[in-house]
Amino acid sequence: MLDDPRVSACVVLYHAKPEVMDTLRCLHASRERVTVFVVDNSPGDPTAEEIRQRWPETRVLPMKGNVGFGRANNAVIPHLNTAYHLICNPDILFDPELIGRMVRYMDEHRDIVILTPRVFNPDGTEQFLPKRRPTVRYLMGGKRAIRGEALAKRAVGADAEAEMLDAQARKQWKKVGRCRGLDKFRETVRGNLIEIKCAAAKGNAARLHLRSEHLCKWRREYTLQGEHVTEPMEVQFATGCFLFIRSQAFYKLGGFDERFFLYQEDSDLTLRALRLGKVVYHPDMCVTHVWSRDSQHDRRQTLLHIRSTLQFFRKWGWKW
Repeated sequence: MLDDPRVSACVVLYHAKPEVMDTLRCLHASRERVTVFVVDNSPGDPTAEEIRQRWPETRVLPMKGNVGFGRANNAVIPHLNTAYHLICNPDILFDPELIGRMVRYMDEHRDIVILTPRVFNPDGTEQFLPKRRPTVRYLMGGKRAIRGEALAKRAVGADAEAEMLDAQARKQWKKVGRCRGLDKFRETVRGNLIEIKCAAAKGNAARLHLRSEHLCKWRREYTLQGEHVTEPMEVQFATGCFLFIRSQAFYKLGGFDERFFLYQEDSDLTLRALRLGKVVYHPDMCVTHVWSRDSQHDRRQTLLHIRSTLQFFRKWGWKW
């Protein structure tokens, strides 16, 4: 029918009730009509039934268990009859105009296969996600960046200590000017000791800042964090947390490679999509991602991340 929605969206449900309700609210509030699919990877969880009751038009596809992110998203392929398809995490928020804007932009740029947005944290800070092709160096940079961020916090503490000691030293030397004889000598020694401590604190802060920058360098390159991107640009990575793709291309590519249970399936899909056209990052298309970084805290998630990374490089080659 002519009034059928031009956009479909898939959200994979896996024990994420509070977040997924907010995400579905955004999808159903979109000015551009969207056919919403929820693939239920957590049978036995009552959330899917609650979704059915709250939004009867939502198409819930139950899985027998947790089949993985890629395979769950692929479950909607036989049901797609839209021009555009959105792959959306269950922890994404966006304004009602966004999807319509993305549709119009893709309509005007027929050579674009995937459109990927600018992503923010709930506190309004930018969530710098990868833009370049994954390499060994860039993926190592993620762990290095975590260490770098920790060092940066220590550097801020060292800066504060240096400022405090500097203030103490100025106060001490002011006091020396009012002293005479032995008292002056004692206060001079004390002032010198404070200045030595202050210099040491400043040196420590400088070293920490330098080391932090060195550790974060690869991650900054990978995410283009150091570049001031103000215009749409071609990239080699589109985040799977909010991936807007032409439905025909998604179908032609066979969806995600189901050998990736979790992680790197978006990297793989992006590289395959580049054979069909452009992948574009648009800094004026914005979403909020309530990101928990599970793989950094959960041993099982970490192992899945490592497994998927090895699988990715075996498939696409080891590039430093």
